[in-house]
Parts: sequence; C-alpha cells; structure tokens
Amino acid sequence: MIGLILAGGYGMRLRPLTERVPKPLLEIGGKALVDHIVERLLEVDEVERILVVTNERFRGAFEGWLAERRYGGVEVVVEPGRSNEEKLGAIGGLARLLGEEVGEEYLVIAGDNLFTSGLRDLVAYYRERGAAVVALYDIGDLDLVRQLSAAELGPGGRILRFEEKPEKPFSTLVGTGIYALPPRSLRRIREYLEEGNNPDSPGYFVQWLHSREPVYGYVLKGRWWDIGTPETYLEAKAFFERK
Repeated sequence: MIGLILAGGYGMRLRPLTERVPKPLLEIGGKALVDHIVERLLEVDEVERILVVTNERFRGAFEGWLAERRYGGVEVVVEPGRSNEEKLGAIGGLARLLGEEVGEEYLVIAGDNLFTSGLRDLVAYYRERGAAVVALYDIGDLDLVRQLSAAELGPGGRILRFEEKPEKPFSTLVGTGIYALPPRSLRRIREYLEEGNNPDSPGYFVQWLHSREPVYGYVLKGRWWDIGTPETYLEAKAFFERK
C-alpha cells in the first residue's frame, strides 16, 4: 500500500498565513501539520512508501522540510503549477500521478486533515470489506456540514448517500478526506474526469463512485479538524497546546 498526501493546494482561505508557507507546513503542536499525517501513516505496517504531492510554487518548502526530517520511504512529488488558477485539482493531480495503469492500493489523505485517531483500524476495516473506504467523522453540527460533505451509512457500513457541500445536510457524519482505495476504484478516476466532473475535491469523486460500486464508511475515533479556515486552525492549535 502507498500512502499519498495531497498537498498541492494554495490555502486560499487561510491567507495571509499561507502566502509564503503551504498549509500542510503550518505549525500545530510543535510540528508541521504534514508531520502529524506522516507519523500516522508510518504506524501502518502495510504502507511501504509515502508520497507527498505538492506544486512547483511550494517545491522548495517541502523539499526543505523533508531534508530536515529522518523519515524513511517518504518522497516529495511535484506537479506543475504555481498559482491557484493553474492547479490540476486533487483528483486531476491524482490521475496524472497514477498514469494509465494502477496496480497498487493507496491510502490517500488530503494534506489539510488533522486527526488524533490511528489508521491501522481503518486499514483493517478496508481489508475486511475489500472495497473503497472513506473515513468519516461525526461533527455534530448540521450547519458545519454545508462546507464539508454528508454521508449516510446502511447495513454493514456501506455508504447509501454521499453529498459534497450539501445545501440541505441530512447527516452530521462528514467525509474527512481520508480514503483507502483499491486499484479498481482508482482506475475509475479517468472515467470520472472524462465525464467532465469536478477535478478538485475528492468528495465529488466519492459522491460519483458510491453509486457505481460499493463504498464503505469508517467512523474515526478521537478528534478531527479540516484545517481550511483560520478558525479551525486556531481551534486545533489550542487543542494541542493543552495536551
């Protein structure tokens, strides 16, 4: 299994904090946000390599970050683009990285995720189901769901309904931007893009995929934050400062 951290965005909602520093390199709890993610991936025995995908604008920042660490099996992968207008989008970038043939399983994590739960149980759940799995979190507030994605689970944890940024939220279970994906699901990314679907948020791909093949939800334990706004960034910093 390959761990893949999506860090190709420009953090527009977090400016001016992200004017010169990419969002995944913002400090939380004495280390970069991406360090929290890498450390969780390193705990998973099945993960053999970790790829951190960024853009040309922030290439130097991520290469400098990695040079200061002692991580084994972690690589920085650079996609073209130096501005928000040039970005490929998370799904577009993933399609470019994977190419035509996909033979590996991927544990994909958006680089603005911060969570206290380990990932080994999620991977075990993925093995049991033998299908794509989305990590979910009960955020407990329907109003907040409008900026995220809503999920409804059926028997056995299969996703019955999934909607990105719903106008009328139907659940407080939200997609977290953490996905365990088998090769057969990853191969459908090109089909998804060829239909003209949204190339940016992975949630739109899940919304499309779950109506075409089984997709399951795994509810994370502990705490989770989408570090997309100054409010959630400050909330997460305060939490880790109290620990």
